[in-house]
This record gives sequence, structure tokens and C-alpha cells, in this order.
Amino acid sequence: MRLSESTIAIVGLGLMGGSLALALRGKCARLVGVARRPEVATRATRTQVVDAAGCGISETVRDADLVIVVVPAFAHAPVLQYISPYLKDGAVLGSMPTRGGFEFELPAYFGGPGDAWRLTIVGFQTLPWSTRIAVPGKVVRFIASKARVFMASRPASEAAVLAHEFSRLLGTDAVPVGGFFNMTLGNPGQFIHPGLMYGFFRDWAGEEYDSDSIPMFYADVTDEMGDFVQSLSLDALGVARAIEERGDGRLQADGVLPALDWLRMSYPSSTADPSTVGSCFRTGPIQERKAPMISTPSGSYVPDFNYRYLTEDVPFVLVVTRAIAELMDVPTPAIDEVIEWAQARMGAEYLVQGSVRGVDTRGLPIPQNQGISTSSELLRWYLEAETTA
Repeated sequence: MRLSESTIAIVGLGLMGGSLALALRGKCARLVGVARRPEVATRATRTQVVDAAGCGISETVRDADLVIVVVPAFAHAPVLQYISPYLKDGAVLGSMPTRGGFEFELPAYFGGPGDAWRLTIVGFQTLPWSTRIAVPGKVVRFIASKARVFMASRPASEAAVLAHEFSRLLGTDAVPVGGFFNMTLGNPGQFIHPGLMYGFFRDWAGEEYDSDSIPMFYADVTDEMGDFVQSLSLDALGVARAIEERGDGRLQADGVLPALDWLRMSYPSSTADPSTVGSCFRTGPIQERKAPMISTPSGSYVPDFNYRYLTEDVPFVLVVTRAIAELMDVPTPAIDEVIEWAQARMGAEYLVQGSVRGVDTRGLPIPQNQGISTSSELLRWYLEAETTA
């Protein structure tokens, strides 16, 4: 497939999807979009972000050669359910970014892990860029581009061709890795966002901030906080290596990196001091972002514990990693510490007495919710899914 000659549909035209549309504009034969709200679809068409947009799934995606789902992780399952009947045979279905457990959501709509599917699946570990809205509804600011982004495909035999095509389209080096478990365990957002929220606010006791005292989310990271983010990533790396070691040589954990290695890979030319995780944040390309806050009636600010850095990255990524770790019997002390703190702040329940069986794990894309209860079953699932042609 030559994506430059294809019809590409983007499902989700928010900040992430709109940014992707701007990056792809003029680089494919036709670019269409699906939005939840009619005014968003109308604006995307009027401003020529896409060639056409609407709220109807069927008429938008049925002729697409490539459909890219760009929605928050909690919306993956309903979106997959809506679009699956309308995807044409031979189409490519992509997810950007592919949050934790995406691989466990696919079988409900496309067949079991050992089945031959009628389309190709491709996932990206992160977005190729960091973006922010400059003018709501009109202008998106591209803050930093990543040099490399990991991706996986099913079947794996399509990975090299798709990586070449996406590298040309996105202007970022798309690097194929050994299967979708790399997308789940290696997703850096699960370490960085909850890890830094924990670092800044683990001892928060109700104090309020004025606008000048709100911490800069990356520029104010201490070395201690950076070391803790590194510890979170090393927990996940231990899980990935356990899968690799027990995968009969067919499961490669080449897309799960320590946080420091990932930061150096992603921003090699835009980080002044890449010596530690903390220095990467303090001297990296994203300096203006403040920690998420909500305003109080008095006009001051308090931490926003319902921001996506916790409400999305914890249940839909970090908890999935922890659930896989539990099946593989790999200890994850740093991950446990963050989940226990975050669930208390959010009023949720994921970990109960050291086990992923809290009431709020129901409906999450964890392997246990697919009936997988042992390491042998998990490894068999991955081996069947990653090696099916």
C-alpha cells in the first residue's frame, strides 16, 4: 500500500486527531474525518483541515484504505465497535497513540488472537509530536517533534512496509518492534505523567497556589522525581523481559525502554542536557507546560487529580501493565506506589491487597477481563496473536 495514494480517515478530530490531520494534509489522495460534534466536523471542512468530515461512521470510513483512531483510551472500545462493520476488506486500521491493552480490545470485533483477520492493524506507541491549542478551534501549535516512534502491526509481516510509508507521511522515523505488548508495556506516558504528578503532589495537604507558584510540569522536575520516573519504567521493563524470556524466542521486547533511553531517542537534538531523566525534562523541548490545576472560588489553584494524566494514564495504561505483571509474577514496587496513591486521589479502586481486582478494573482492557488468568495463558495468547499471518 502506498499511503500517499490512499484515502485516509481519521476518527476523532480533537487536539490529537486535528494535529494528525494537519500533518497529513496534502500527503494522501483524500483525507476525511469523523467527529463527535457536528460543529467540529463543519469547522474541519471549512478550514480545509480535511477534505470532508462528518459525524456518521459508515459513510466516512467505508471507502478508506487507512482508518486511524485518534481518541482517548477510554473511547477505544466503543469506537472499535462502531467502525468494525464498515471497514472494507484489506483496509489498515491504526491507533495513535496505542494505549495499554489495545491488543485485548481487538478480538471482540475482529476475531481471536489465533484467527486470520480481514484487515491489518497498526499501532503507535506515542504521537509523533507534542501539540497544544494556540487558538481554540483554529490554531494548533506543534511544540516538539519526536525523532523516532515505535510501532507494531498485525500481521507482523506488514510492519516494515508500513513503517516506511508512515515515516514518509509523518516526517518521523517509525520503527517497527516485536508486537503489540511493546505498545502496552513501553508506553512512556504511563511513567511520565503519573510519575511526575506523584512527584509534585504526593504530599499535597490542601495548600493552594497562585498563578506564579504553579509548578512547571517539566522544567521544575527534580533529579529525585526523574529517578522515580526511571524506576517506573524499569518495573515495566522487567515485565517485558519476563515475557521475552518465556516467549520461545518469538516475542521481542525491543520497544520497551527505560525512560532515560526513551527521552534520548525521542528528543536527541532538542535536549540540552540528556545526562539524567531529570535533566532531560529540565532542558528538553517542552518547557512552558504547567502542572494541571483547577481554580478555586478564591481565585487560587489546586492540583487537578481528575486530569487525564491520572484518569486516563493510570487505569488505561499503568493498571494494564500492573495486571500483566501480576500474571507474570514480576514485582513492580514503583508502579504499585503510584497506583495506590492515584486511586486514593481519584476515589477509585484498582489494587486491592496487592492484586488487580478492584471494582474499577471492570471494563478495563486488562488480560484478566479476557479470561486470561495465568502466565501460560498470557504467553499463548501473545504467541498466537503476534505470529498469526
